[in-house]
Amino acid sequence: MLARRTRSAGGRRARMTLQLFSHAEVITLSDSTGDSVLVEDGRIRAIGAREALLGRGSEREIDEIDLDGAVLLPGFVDGHAHLELSCFTQDHHIQLHAPEVTSLAQILAVIAERRILQPSGWIVVRSSFALDRRVAEGRLLDRAELDRVSPTAPVVVLAGLHVASLNSVGVEALGLGEIKRHASGMTVHRRSDGSLSGVFTEVWDRLPVATVAQSREAIASHARTLFGAHGITSMSTISTSAEDVRALQALNREHELPFRVRFYPHVPRVGSLDDLLRLGITSGFGDDHLRFGGVKIFVDGEGGDGLGAVFDDLKWSQPELDEVVARATEAGVQLFMHAVTETGIRSAMRAVGAQSSQLLAELPAPHRIEHSGDYVPPGLVHDLAASGIGVVATPHFVSSDLVEENFQPLRRLVDAGVRVIGATDTTGTVPEGASPLFNIASMVNRVDANGEPSSQRLSADEALRVFTDWSAQGQGEGGVKGVLRPGAFADFAILADNPLRVEPGRIGGIDVLGSVVGGMRM
Repeated sequence: MLARRTRSAGGRRARMTLQLFSHAEVITLSDSTGDSVLVEDGRIRAIGAREALLGRGSEREIDEIDLDGAVLLPGFVDGHAHLELSCFTQDHHIQLHAPEVTSLAQILAVIAERRILQPSGWIVVRSSFALDRRVAEGRLLDRAELDRVSPTAPVVVLAGLHVASLNSVGVEALGLGEIKRHASGMTVHRRSDGSLSGVFTEVWDRLPVATVAQSREAIASHARTLFGAHGITSMSTISTSAEDVRALQALNREHELPFRVRFYPHVPRVGSLDDLLRLGITSGFGDDHLRFGGVKIFVDGEGGDGLGAVFDDLKWSQPELDEVVARATEAGVQLFMHAVTETGIRSAMRAVGAQSSQLLAELPAPHRIEHSGDYVPPGLVHDLAASGIGVVATPHFVSSDLVEENFQPLRRLVDAGVRVIGATDTTGTVPEGASPLFNIASMVNRVDANGEPSSQRLSADEALRVFTDWSAQGQGEGGVKGVLRPGAFADFAILADNPLRVEPGRIGGIDVLGSVVGGMRM
C-alpha cells in the first residue's frame, strides 16, 4: 500500500517533480473519472487512466504513489470545530466521559486523586452532554461535593461545554458569587434554600485561556491524531483567544499546520466587533494553509437551563443583531451565528434578510447559522432554504443527544435544496465525533425512537457531500476543496473501502489509510 517509484522524464533533469496517485478507486464528486490523479505544485493537474497520465507528465520526473486499489476521495472538510481547545484538552483537562463513567462518585474520586498531585490551580474535567441523565445519581455535581475534594483551589466539571459545575473557589474565581439573575444568557442554579448550587450555564468563556506556547504545543502534538488521522484536510476553527490565533500563525510560519485552517475569532471574547473590523481584513485573507474566515457570535446560548428546561437565552436584541450583521456584511466578513432555539434562528434570519442582497452576494462566503441544521423546526425549513444562509449541522448529535424525529431534519433540508454544511463541532466532549466517517454513518444509519430507519436519513452520496463539497462551499471555497477536479487542491483522504458501496452499517468502521494535503502525505 502507498508504494512509491520515481520515473525519469526523457533523461532531462526535472524542474519539479509531478506526483501520480495511481491504481486507486477514485471518488471525485465531480464530472472527472479515472483510476489515477496527477498532481502538480499541490493542485490536481488531471484525473484519468494511469497510462494516459504518465504521458501527460513527460516533461518532468514523476513520483508515482501506487495505492494498490485503495479508495481515494476528496479530503474531508470540517465546517466547524474547535481545533485549539480540542488539542489543549488532551494534556490539560481530565476527560471523563459516559458510558465509561457511570457515576458522579467516580468523577469525584478522580478529582481527589488529581488534587493530591496538583495542589493548586484549575482542575478542568470534560464530561458528556446530558451528564445528569447518564450517571447513577441522576443529577449534576453540587458545589459542596466539589468543595470536599478541592476545598482551596478551583475546579470545574463541564457537561458538554455550556453546562458547568463549580466548587466554591471556582465560583469566586470566575466572579459568579454575586450573580443574582440570568445575565447574558447565563443560568444560575440554586438550592432550595436559595444558595448557589455551583451549577451554571454559559460560563465557559470565563475560564482561563491557554498561553500561546501551550496552544502551539498542543496543536503541534495532537492535530494530526485528533483530526488528520480521520481524513480531515481542511477545517474551520473557532478561536476563542488572541493566544490561539497567534499560535496558529506561528505554526503556519513554521509549516507545522498539518491541514488547511480557516479561523473565526469569537466576539466578544477575542475582542469587540469594532476591534476586528477596524483592521480592514476581509474573509479569506491569508494563504492556502491559514486564512481569516470571519467572526463567530452567539445569538443564543445553551437554549435552556442545562437540566432539560428549554427557554430562549438570546444575547442580542433584534436591533443589536441587525447592526452586527449589517456591519459585518459591509466589511466583507462572514459571520458564524450560533443559534439553537427557534427564536434564535428566526432572529438570525431576520438580521440577514434585512441586508442588501447585493452586499450579501459580494461576501467571500455566505453568512451561516451554526446548528440551524440541528434545531430548525419543520415549519421553518423552506424559509431557511430560501434565505441563502449557510445551514450547519453536527450529525453525531443524534448519537450523543436524546433526540426526537424533528431534531436535525436533514432529509427535509436537502429535499428543500439546502447544501448542508458538516460540522464535527469537536471540543473534546464527544471524542469519536471528530471523525467525519462517524458523522457520515450517523446520517446514513439514523434510526427513530422505535429503532426503525429514520425519515431524516440521507443517502451515502449526500452524507459524503456534507463533509466535502457542501462544507467547502460553506467556507466560500467550493470547487477548490471538497471535490477532485483539475485545478482543485490535491487534498485527499485514502480509505480502505468505499463508503458509497459498502453496507451502510460498515461506513463508520472504514479505516483511514492516509491523508494528503497539497499532494504531500500528512
